[in-house]
Amino acid sequence: MMLDATTPVAYPNREVWGKFYAKFQLPLVNSLSSRYSYADREDAVEEAFHKLMHIKSREAYGENLPDTEAKWFSALYWQARSKLSHLRERLERHAEYVERAAQELSELFVCGFQGMMMDSELKSRALVRAFEMFREEQDVSRRDLSIYVRRMCGESAKVVASRYGITSNNVDQIKYRMGILLRKHCPGCFERALRVEARSSGLGLAA
Repeated sequence: MMLDATTPVAYPNREVWGKFYAKFQLPLVNSLSSRYSYADREDAVEEAFHKLMHIKSREAYGENLPDTEAKWFSALYWQARSKLSHLRERLERHAEYVERAAQELSELFVCGFQGMMMDSELKSRALVRAFEMFREEQDVSRRDLSIYVRRMCGESAKVVASRYGITSNNVDQIKYRMGILLRKHCPGCFERALRVEARSSGLGLAA
């Protein structure tokens, strides 16, 4: 795609934005890192157009207001790239949270499997998978899990309530409800997750 880097362009109106979208959308998607899925790259480009068209004001550019076709393409590219970067950061933070929470709750998940010999890496992967299974299937929030873990780690109901802006009674109710769900469903989630991870590693587990 050829971009005009010399001909001055006025601040885009709706018609010009439409022309930019038709010309830039696909090249922008393809120019972003393939580390991200095609769908994520498409979403990032859509967000970039939305922000530059409807949210970012002309004054916000200051002396860096794009004044050629090539510069507007560059502005859209960097906006889309920023969007993907933030997405990656959120995914990394979520992955760290899942691993940490799975380890904190590991005794509940592996209840009944303590005497079973298993590779530590296999166990860790199964714990993470089981934790995600549990959250999705039981539709529990990160907040409620965190409240349960904090109470089980010795924090008082009063301290936890203050942290989350709820009452001590709410904290105890959440702890009780989460305890029932975890004890009931964690071992089954872990067993299924263990079988999935074992198969993917080429290992066999008895039925």
